[in-house]
Amino acid sequence: MPSLLCQPFKVGPLELKNRIVMPPMATRYATAGGFVSERTVNYYEARARGGAGLIIVEATYVHEKGPLLPNELGLSDDKFIPGMKKLTDAVHQYGAKIAVQLVHGGRMTAISLSGVQPVAPSAIAAPGCDAPREITLPEIKEVVEAFAAAALRAKKAWFDGVEIHAAHGYLIDQFISPASNRRTDAYGGSLENRARLLIEVIKACRDITGLTFPVWCRINGREYGVPGGETPDDMKKVAALAEEAGAAMLHVTASGPANPAAATAN
Repeated sequence: MPSLLCQPFKVGPLELKNRIVMPPMATRYATAGGFVSERTVNYYEARARGGAGLIIVEATYVHEKGPLLPNELGLSDDKFIPGMKKLTDAVHQYGAKIAVQLVHGGRMTAISLSGVQPVAPSAIAAPGCDAPREITLPEIKEVVEAFAAAALRAKKAWFDGVEIHAAHGYLIDQFISPASNRRTDAYGGSLENRARLLIEVIKACRDITGLTFPVWCRINGREYGVPGGETPDDMKKVAALAEEAGAAMLHVTASGPANPAAATAN
């Protein structure tokens, strides 16, 4: 009897040849400007040739003020589309599907990368990171639009879907976590308010790409080592809100600081 892993699988409108999914993992093989390199293409092509049914490309920044790492892939501008198309073409020739994970680093973005002070839901620094300033309401709208624009670029580059990174302490997750979100407006306080940015991003991405283009999100199941952080009960509710907003699936993970003792000080 064939292994269950080898059986075709369907996620919303996305049909996979098997159940083998390669999660997003940072390679930093992009050029210094965020463009796909030959090494990037070769890396993902090898995984497709190895038999993966779905490959989710590593965290890719949607806004020039929100990168996470040097040599991180970008989708903040149309100039990135041709290189991304080379990547999807290389993967598709083996019958694999390919998605890309979209991210804004928020307070995890270093001034040395973006050239500006990082933004966050509240002016609370992450351990070992630059001090952020509180993001304004117009800037929140700009972030939502940046995610949507990047999702459309992904579709134009023939990706088969996008994953919204709402975990691991990056900007959307910073809004969800009560430990990093002390706002008193529509984006803070209640769980529904703290999840508002995620819901707006999911809906904006779906609106601009169409109902047949899968959009999903990666969320924490809990936040470790952070007093007052995300709990499993809260994240179950966030999952339900994401599903209601139209997420095609949920990619559940968990996160916490590298040094929990440092987080206690915040």
